[in-house]
Amino acid sequence: MKRRTLLAAAGLLAAPALAAEGWPARPVRIVVPFPPGGTVDILGRLTASWLQEATGQSFVVENRSGAGGNIGAVAVARAAADGYTLLMGSPGTQAINAHLYPNPGYDGIADFAPISLVAELPNLLAAHPSLGLRDIPALIARAKAERLAYGETSIGGSTHLSAELFRLQAGIEGEHITYRGSAPMLGDLLPGRIAWGVDNLPSILPHVRSGALVGLGVTSKARWSGAPDIPAIAESLPGYEVTAWFGLLAPRGTPEDVIAAANTALRRMLDSPTATRRLAELGATPIPGTPEAYRTHIAAEYAKWGEVIRKAGIRLE
Repeated sequence: MKRRTLLAAAGLLAAPALAAEGWPARPVRIVVPFPPGGTVDILGRLTASWLQEATGQSFVVENRSGAGGNIGAVAVARAAADGYTLLMGSPGTQAINAHLYPNPGYDGIADFAPISLVAELPNLLAAHPSLGLRDIPALIARAKAERLAYGETSIGGSTHLSAELFRLQAGIEGEHITYRGSAPMLGDLLPGRIAWGVDNLPSILPHVRSGALVGLGVTSKARWSGAPDIPAIAESLPGYEVTAWFGLLAPRGTPEDVIAAANTALRRMLDSPTATRRLAELGATPIPGTPEAYRTHIAAEYAKWGEVIRKAGIRLE
């Protein structure tokens, strides 16, 4: 009762004011196009729980991973445009994959109706403690002296580009391993089967805090407020910057009143102290906005990463 009272005070239980007429009248499915346990999954489940509180209707997360997020994105792009199947999008699914896959099966801009951005956060490069490394310059020196195995968590995603841009700017080579999600990558990094890896901050930071891994650098332009003790990679490699973002989308053609209702619920949720505090605990920053602002953001990211991928010669192996 106390929790519901607090949520009501924060405006998260005002379902009648948030819902379009008749929506949501039944459970809503949020497709997370990556495996359980990663940042997209964490944020997808948080978003589902908050929208459930806001509307009084059930929001269920479905993990449909594979092909760098393409399988889940295709499923939503082809779903009925009725507001009952939504996608938790990311830079990979909406802006990057089109430049890496010959035929991802969907258009990250044209095939979706954006609802709102949810949060943004940096990725984190961490190394196994057995290497005895404490900063980025030490990793670069070690990687130039010997060929180290390294990994990231999503083919074509922001962690993939984070790792490859770091390698290119640092002028190093190595044994590159792409994993399908955080869990398998951490499954090799934590016991030291690979030397270093890149993951979204919420997924990997707990292992740094526990001492199981050493955090060497965040991928944002400057140090991140959620982990101010960890340097930015840009402090050693000027100009280096990658920031991950996540947001909710519906299939193209979803009624405008449904998009508006979902946007209102999300924005009210993201403006609440409860959501702000929980996201801060994950090292993420809420970035609520309009559907139009989200569409503009995706288009800008599409252009940015297309240029980076072309210039850097990044391609799927």
